[in-house]
Amino acid sequence: MELLNNHDYSKYTPEILLSGSVGSSKSILCAHWACYHCLKWPGARVAISRQSLPDLRRTVYQEIVEHLDNSLLEGVHFKKRDNTCEIRFANGSEILGVSFGDKKFGKTKSLKLSGIIIEEATEFDEEFYEEGGGFKIFKGRLRRIHNVPENWLLVATNPGNPDSFLHKYFIEDEKKYPSRYVFYSVTTENPYLDPIYIEQLQQDYSKLEADRYIRGRWISLMGKGIYHAFSEKNIRDQEYKVNKRLPIYISFDFNIAAGKPLSAIMYQFDGKIFHFFEESVIYDAYTYEGVDDFYNRGLINKNHYYIIQGDATGRNRDPASKKTNYIVIQEYLTSRFIKFEMDVPTKNPPIRTRHSIVNAHCCNDLNQVRVLFYKNVPTAIKGMKLTNLKKGANYIEDDSAKSPYQHVTTAIGYGICATINSTKRKPQGTVKL
Repeated sequence: MELLNNHDYSKYTPEILLSGSVGSSKSILCAHWACYHCLKWPGARVAISRQSLPDLRRTVYQEIVEHLDNSLLEGVHFKKRDNTCEIRFANGSEILGVSFGDKKFGKTKSLKLSGIIIEEATEFDEEFYEEGGGFKIFKGRLRRIHNVPENWLLVATNPGNPDSFLHKYFIEDEKKYPSRYVFYSVTTENPYLDPIYIEQLQQDYSKLEADRYIRGRWISLMGKGIYHAFSEKNIRDQEYKVNKRLPIYISFDFNIAAGKPLSAIMYQFDGKIFHFFEESVIYDAYTYEGVDDFYNRGLINKNHYYIIQGDATGRNRDPASKKTNYIVIQEYLTSRFIKFEMDVPTKNPPIRTRHSIVNAHCCNDLNQVRVLFYKNVPTAIKGMKLTNLKKGANYIEDDSAKSPYQHVTTAIGYGICATINSTKRKPQGTVKL
């Protein structure tokens, strides 16, 4: 950190954005500078911050502890409190953990600081960066310790949207303000990363996500809709031939309400590729009618083995029967002597995680296609093309009457995530294009 070592702190406080992709050592750099600053200046106080305290504890705080354990003695040179991410040095310096998940931005008003580290800054809500929000209050606590002349702000993050506060404040306005600096780092430029680790990242990210999280570009992930990696490569204009040696999965979405469909998708997974080949989309229907639709069409029969998946909230009661949705399904299949098992998680995956996993399976950065849709799932194909976020809201899918196809794409995501988890590994393989 040549800049911080040689900076003239009598003029202004440097504000530095470390824009780094995954595995670019942002946390290690921040940890090193926090320790160096506290040991150099007795009585210094550095605040380390992240939206969530548990996340902070696992990242930059853990890096700081490992730095200290490698060279100093706990109980002699420093003391730590892991539950609050606090470290007190023998020379009177401190490192304090600060999180803002509770949105109590005024909590920092009483602090006197000589250094601030904000990690994964793109995680913070927009409210944090608004006028009068936490960011302005927080950085206003610098230069409050008179015997520590070196004061600084480090903001470390993966790249985000180009229309975000951080992009404008640092990247667009860097040349306007001599106090602001931006440094970029890219995953592939870190010589200490295992090439296999990088290849795994490429497998886990779609091309657009890899542009942001591996190649470090500030780009929007939503310009092409939620499922931006989906294309004609994922569509097969033919009927699917069921593999009798493999189980058939059925994944449900139970958003049952007036004018909205009960949705389910049927697929097989061959260890490499997800093959989605039948769907059931019925408006104003209850759980029984959804599974009955598959049965009456001959898609559920005694000749096959089925795995039931879907929305974790389906453990709640079905409005029509006063039983849980999955109990309704189990009783239906059992009464007809259908062989099956349940594979339903205790909670649904986060929406962003579900979208990212589906995109990476549509086409990842290695050009691997691991999801195929056949001609009998037209609603699912339409949903993959058109499902988007609700306007003027947080990260929520648009499930309005104009977007009925959204529910079956949710069922698709539940199925893929559940299967990945139950097989204890991410599926490997490609389709030759």
